[in-house]
Amino acid sequence: MRRTALLGLALLHAPLAHAASQTWDGWIIGEPCAAAFQVADCPLRHVDHPVLLLEDGRTLAFLYGEGRSIAPDALDKAYGKKVRLIGEFKDGVLQPVKLDLLETSGERKFFKGCL
Repeated sequence: MRRTALLGLALLHAPLAHAASQTWDGWIIGEPCAAAFQVADCPLRHVDHPVLLLEDGRTLAFLYGEGRSIAPDALDKAYGKKVRLIGEFKDGVLQPVKLDLLETSGERKFFKGCL
C-alpha cells in the first residue's frame, strides 16, 4: 500500500517538475533596439545588454555568459535572429537552459543555370 501511495505521489510531482521549464520565441537584440522595435538593424554595440523581444512586444532579460547555458559565442551567433529559449522565469529574469536558433542567416547558394 505504501509503495502505491509513493508511486502516486511521484507521478503527481513529475508533471510539476516538467512544467517549470517554459518556452519563449522571440529575437535577441540590444535593449535600446527593443524599446524602438528595431530588430533587423540593431547595431552590435548593444550586444552588451541583450534582451529577448517577444512577438507581443514584451521584453525579457535573461542570464548568459561563461558558466551559463548560453555562452557568449552562442549569443553572438543568435544576435538579431529569431530564437527559442527554454528555461525558467525567476525573479523577473529568464534563466534559460537551452537556446535554439529558429532563423538562419542568408546563405548564398550557387545557381549553375547562369553558366
